[in-house]
Amino acid sequence: MEIEGIAAGSVPFAMTEVLSRGKRMVVRVVLLQAGCAALVASVFLVFKGAHQALAALVGGLIVAAGSAVFGWRVFKPGIAGGATLTAALYAGVALKWLWFAIALYLAIARLKLDAAPLLIGVVVAQLGYWVGLIRLK
Repeated sequence: MEIEGIAAGSVPFAMTEVLSRGKRMVVRVVLLQAGCAALVASVFLVFKGAHQALAALVGGLIVAAGSAVFGWRVFKPGIAGGATLTAALYAGVALKWLWFAIALYLAIARLKLDAAPLLIGVVVAQLGYWVGLIRLK
């Protein structure tokens, strides 16, 4: 019996392919978010100055790092049961939001970065997430 051109005995390897595709998607999303952060920082550098550009870059990189933490935690169990994967998903979301809260606090309260460019960097980098989910054939 064959499933989509693969012998039934090698189905576990097909699951490994799903896992590797998921990890590649996380890398693609994080790189797109970092690229969006660099793009918005470049725009701020040209039109507003270095301090605002730094704030926008930091905001975008906060989002990219949050996505990396989320992806790392979600794919850490590998191929596992539904309960394990659900727990990994919830842990990933919790870690991502904890990272956001701490990083935004440090950026605004401790580093004294401008809030508006920082939040614009956050929003623009989030666009990289949505673009990264698009799968081109």
